[in-house]
This record gives sequence, structure tokens and C-alpha cells, in this order.
Amino acid sequence: MTPKYCDSKIKFFIAKFIGNSYIKYTDPYYGKRDLQYSRISLNFTTNETEGLMVWMGKGEDEDNDFLAIGLANGTLKVVVNLGERIRVPLIHSKHSTCCDERWHFVTVVQNQTCIKVYLDEELILFEDIDPHRKYTALNYGGICYFGGFEIGRKDNLPVSPKLKFY
Repeated sequence: MTPKYCDSKIKFFIAKFIGNSYIKYTDPYYGKRDLQYSRISLNFTTNETEGLMVWMGKGEDEDNDFLAIGLANGTLKVVVNLGERIRVPLIHSKHSTCCDERWHFVTVVQNQTCIKVYLDEELILFEDIDPHRKYTALNYGGICYFGGFEIGRKDNLPVSPKLKFY
């Protein structure tokens, strides 16, 4: 029987999410990071067309900063909120084959208000989400969710039940 919570430190290379499963990671170095610059990379494979892969942020209310990576209609979707409920969805529709059960490599780079998204090492999106530079930091609170959110949240997003990360 698998325990409900993991109470000991573990190491793994591949995580497979089934149903509402997820991993919640707290960044021990959050207080020392320059929040104007963030980078997250992951490999994934799935046959699902919808789902949340990564959510960086507390997600407690609409004002919280976050960076989310997921799939919408089989295409890669990245959403960033740097402040004041200004959510900028970035959807790449050229490659709609992210749910083809092949391994894909995704990197999202936030440099102040400029967001770059790489899929399989190709730059697919580049957007300056706030040219006036009013909000430049991703104050994510050191919280990262992989595969979904905590059960019981009213803003629970769909998860990909057959999503694997490496």
C-alpha cells in the first residue's frame, strides 16, 4: 500500500501521474533566488490532450504570481502571471503533436517580463508580457506542483493521468 504522504526524502528520475496524483515541491533556495530570472525544464510524454504539467506558485488566490505549463487541445500552453491578475496565455499551435506518446523536452525561461518557450530545443514562443516593466519578478513563493494540484482546491485544474516526467 502506498502511503498518502511521503515523509522521507526520495530521489527519482521518472514520475508517472495517475488520476489526481501530484508532487508538491518546496524550493529550499527560494529566499536566495533572483526572482526576475526563472528557468524550468522537463521532459514529458503523454497521450492526453488536456492537463497541467507544472504550476510554480502558491495558487491561493488570483493575485498570486505563477508560471504554469500544460496541454490544451494537445498543444503546449504556458500561462504567466507576474502581478495584478494579468495572466498571459501563450499557446503554440504549430506543433499540435504533444500528446503523441513521444518524449518531448520543454524549457520555459522568464527574464523579467520576457518569456521564452522551447519545445524539443526549438524556440517556439517569445513574448514580452509587460513592455512597461511594471512587474518583473515571479514571486512564486518557492512552491512547485508537478502533475496537478492538491485535492479539494476549488480551482483544481485537469491533470494528465498518463503524464510522465523525466
